[in-house]
Amino acid sequence: MKHTRARATLLAVLLVASAACSRDSGTTTEGSTTTTGEAPGSDDPTALDNGGFGDLEAVCQDGDASGATATGVTDTEIRIGTVTDKGGPVSGLNEEMYDTAVAFAAWCNEHGGILGREIVVDDVDAKLFEYEAAITTACERDFAIVGGGAVFDEDPNDVRVGCGMPNVAGYVVSERGRTADLQVQPIPNPVDEVSAGRYRAAAAAYPDGVTKYGIMSANIPSVLLVRDQLLEVAEATGFTVAYQADYAPTGETGWDNFAKEIKDKGIKILEYVGQPADLAILDQSFRTAGYYPDVILLSTNFYDSNYAEEAGSIAGNVFIQSGYHPFELAGDNKATQDFLDLMERYNPSGKVAQLGTQGLSAWLLFARAATACGSELTAECLIEEAGAITDWTGGGLHAAQTPGNATAGGCFLLMGLDADGFFYNEEATAPTDGDGLYNCDPENVYELSG
Repeated sequence: MKHTRARATLLAVLLVASAACSRDSGTTTEGSTTTTGEAPGSDDPTALDNGGFGDLEAVCQDGDASGATATGVTDTEIRIGTVTDKGGPVSGLNEEMYDTAVAFAAWCNEHGGILGREIVVDDVDAKLFEYEAAITTACERDFAIVGGGAVFDEDPNDVRVGCGMPNVAGYVVSERGRTADLQVQPIPNPVDEVSAGRYRAAAAAYPDGVTKYGIMSANIPSVLLVRDQLLEVAEATGFTVAYQADYAPTGETGWDNFAKEIKDKGIKILEYVGQPADLAILDQSFRTAGYYPDVILLSTNFYDSNYAEEAGSIAGNVFIQSGYHPFELAGDNKATQDFLDLMERYNPSGKVAQLGTQGLSAWLLFARAATACGSELTAECLIEEAGAITDWTGGGLHAAQTPGNATAGGCFLLMGLDADGFFYNEEATAPTDGDGLYNCDPENVYELSG
């Protein structure tokens, strides 16, 4: 297959980004990765040094917004919570979203905050199984939750909506979470539509494998909902389900057995729904068994540097579906390089991963909407302004989306992984957007029957 790979690894990209932080120069190049950091005197309104990001101008700026218009809002600050599960039994789960929030707030406040109000980020750690308690605490102090997500986000007692706290979500999982009020998703994840690009790509690349499709998923209610939707998409794409297994979300010990079952059944296309750390263990079991499916289908959360480090040399052939410009090609895209520069400058010890850019898109959308509200910053105004934005790319971080909860994006690309790191799989993606990276065929969006 044809691969497009920047010769620098992600670590090298970050090192180059660091070099760009010496603000006495405008551009630094190493290999095929180019930074686009701006010098202090630059008149580029989209430069990080001027409060811009990607192709966005004046994301953060000084001003005279005032008034205690809601919980967490004063004349001088806006308190925002970012939800993760990083303190739970799966250590560090989605910590990149909080780390990105810290970097964004530090950068934004340096440029005046939201019309003069400083952003204060609160750590809303749901610890996997404590979502309601974490949201209850956030309701007491925070204006909104922004740029995060939690696995168990059902919120059965509607705590967040009940306290009137809006959510500009990094992601949502459960059906209840996806359909909740007072919420806008920059990357929509509706309950009745799914982006099916990876299935169409797998069927084209491995037509003999469609009759030997299997799926594995963590035994968590919200994940099982996703599994059921994916099964419907796979079957509608023409796949025959020949294997299905659920595994324990923590403490699973049966990985060798799973690998043997998959080998014995001759599964050629495997869908895996869960977390990268567990898949790395299964990869080792595949290696021991001497068998790999032709391809493993994965969602965007597997585009994670920890997974690359743990499993890059043993991962087999993976199709990681993403709607984001790859880090490895940051030199070709200002917004992606701006993200790397942002992290290196404002939270250099923070984790860099795909979900961080997803969280950042939510923060950028929040900043746009909150600025539009000005001194009338309320939950209703924030959601109205955020929901009115169309053709949203997070400044160029990802393919165009319509923020909200209603319509799934149809554009995707596929990332692969080998011993050298992640790479953009151009042949499998089959881009349709001219000189771009994405496949934006309208047929990529599948409407679920239920």
